[in-house]
Amino acid sequence: MKIGLISINMHTKVLNFASPLHTVAFQQFLLQNGIETTVIDYKPVYYGRMDVRHPLFYYAEYPDPDPKIQSQMLKKWKRLFYEREARFDKFQEFIDKHYIKTDKVYNWESLDKEDPDFDCYICVTDVIWNRNKVNGFDKGLWLASKCMEGKKKIAYSPSRGSSSYSNEDAKEALQYLADFDYLSAREKSFQTYLEDLTGLSILMVLDPVFLQEPSFYEALAKEPEHKPEKPYVLTYLVMMKNSRLVRKASLFAESKGLDLIELGEDLENEHLDGVMPHKVVYDIGVEEWLWYILHAEYIFTNSFHECVLAIILHKQFFAGKRFGDKIDTVLDLFDLQGRRIADDELDTSLSIPDIDFGPVDERRQELVQQSKDYILNAIHDLENRDHQPLISPEELSQREHALDAKIEEVQEIAEQLKIDAEHEQTVKIQEALEEWNRIKWTPKIVKLRIKYKLRKALEDEPPVPEELRLLVGIVFEQQAAAKTKGDDPEREEDDDA
Repeated sequence: MKIGLISINMHTKVLNFASPLHTVAFQQFLLQNGIETTVIDYKPVYYGRMDVRHPLFYYAEYPDPDPKIQSQMLKKWKRLFYEREARFDKFQEFIDKHYIKTDKVYNWESLDKEDPDFDCYICVTDVIWNRNKVNGFDKGLWLASKCMEGKKKIAYSPSRGSSSYSNEDAKEALQYLADFDYLSAREKSFQTYLEDLTGLSILMVLDPVFLQEPSFYEALAKEPEHKPEKPYVLTYLVMMKNSRLVRKASLFAESKGLDLIELGEDLENEHLDGVMPHKVVYDIGVEEWLWYILHAEYIFTNSFHECVLAIILHKQFFAGKRFGDKIDTVLDLFDLQGRRIADDELDTSLSIPDIDFGPVDERRQELVQQSKDYILNAIHDLENRDHQPLISPEELSQREHALDAKIEEVQEIAEQLKIDAEHEQTVKIQEALEEWNRIKWTPKIVKLRIKYKLRKALEDEPPVPEELRLLVGIVFEQQAAAKTKGDDPEREEDDDA
């Protein structure tokens, strides 16, 4: 059986270390179990025309519509121009060295027209089932392209990240899910959601990085050019800035007599107020990232996969703020909720005891075996039978009708809420106007309060009926005329209000 693997495996705008690493970990795990696979060189739908090696060139040719963001991007990628080239090249070297992949690059459109000729497709982990605000779902990552029709399909550890689905999204997702032979989820919340949506029992499995033992990552690690001279605390932030976490790491490092190393693109953090002088490193690849983790005394991160590697490699770590529940899920699985540190608290990490990895390892082995059994049993089962969708056409139709009814119910509720809001706003404006007419010449403080209520009512959603807007406008025009005539003795103070 020819198996194709598809995921965010090569084309990542941010050059996330974990994307190629979890792909290699998964493909090598299957190979270790006698199963040959091919990674489909796939560009996700959101990738667009991005020049990943030279983001500076991309933003010069396709400016961001927001001038402020455009200016920030140009400054950032000019500053990181050579470091970005080096990082991109190291990613490519890693991929070329470790992937067994297709020669051709595909996207969802080309997979609608051309069949890569696989008997079975596996979509593999990370945030592959989120809904892009511009492009919607990526059909290729849902194994819903035309070339995949009638083919065997397995989902291993998919995630939707911090996004949520509307009822319309759920209906589209249900159509894709119905055609799978095997389904699983990475996060507890997504597992529950999929079970409610499909009516099926969905297994929560571990990220593919967990499928390998420490020796696998130790063999991949490569000494970096920027090798620390002293024992160090490592900090690594992804997808968001977090100067507070960097300051926490710095305070912790100073308390332990350790140096601080930061992996990231914010080079200005080397001189961040309240932070010890330290090196910020950006121009590294996957192997060097692993080296920094392996040799760190402590780790401060908001990266899900760095938390995972810290658990596997027995590294003391602290998890900072991150959207979604993927970090919380993995901490809950291993009873490590105490490793979470809040940004708005004092340095609580100073009082958190070190992790006892004995119980953690016992739990890890148990969960890893469940995850291994799931994927190996799924593949071996499909080697001996034809594609069989999990949800029959009849059941799919019933569930779609139920979703349609839910959508209609939500729309009715939304319409009623809109009507209620419009009525409530109309009443507020009418009451404010009546009060204004009653106390037109009363003391200043009362007049100011009424004027505020009128203005506030005009600003609120939903839109104010035009006749009321005109009426309120007349009130302010009358007042302006009174000021001009000198009739309002408090006009200067009113203007300030």
